[in-house]
Amino acid sequence: MTAAKPVDAVFFDLFGTLLSLAPLADACDRLAPGRGAEIAGRWRVRQLEASWLRTVMDRWADFDTVTHETLETTLDELGIAARGGHDELADAFATLPLIPDAADVVGRLHAAGLTTGILTNASGRTLDRVVARLGLPIDHRLSVDAAERYKPHPSVYRLAVDATGLAPDRIGFVTANGWDAAGAGVFGLRVVWLRPEAAARLPAVGAPEPVTTTWSGVAAAFSTPPDGPHSHRGGEVAPRRDR
Repeated sequence: MTAAKPVDAVFFDLFGTLLSLAPLADACDRLAPGRGAEIAGRWRVRQLEASWLRTVMDRWADFDTVTHETLETTLDELGIAARGGHDELADAFATLPLIPDAADVVGRLHAAGLTTGILTNASGRTLDRVVARLGLPIDHRLSVDAAERYKPHPSVYRLAVDATGLAPDRIGFVTANGWDAAGAGVFGLRVVWLRPEAAARLPAVGAPEPVTTTWSGVAAAFSTPPDGPHSHRGGEVAPRRDR
């Protein structure tokens, strides 16, 4: 008799999780040589800050708009005059490369019979562009456009429940962003956090501790029951052993 799967679906965050944000610095450097990393870092902070403020203040605009506006804010704050290439740079989020190990993990989970999806702040337009070029086996592509709120608002994570008809604890969620891991965990999804560095910690908001691992441990994290003999909360996921 085959053991029941601990989850029936796994959703992935997009920016910084499936897609690498590292090339943003190079793209920004073409706009202002020598200042690419500085621009990219500030831009990402302002982008997330604006998304959270718009959610709290009920001032919806899609992520493409937020991305363009916060690029302008960032360049103004840093005293950088854009000399052409402004629109192309703002469009860079749609062309970010896939993290090397991501395709194999998504493919393995899909082949194991799990429903797979993307749950992202990206606009529906950008998400469609990204999915079309990546060629991943994705069953659901969910943009915050449908909720008109940004992560980590609970209504965003509910999109995965509505799309699959599954209870939150039957849905896995993979993200490299601590604030996203906290939001999904509070909602009740089974979270795997790809912690970017050893010193990183979840925001102090009372969120449950996620499974913390690297891409190599993602499949194992969703092949064992929560808190089972082969899982570990807040640390590396132990490898699955054949019985």
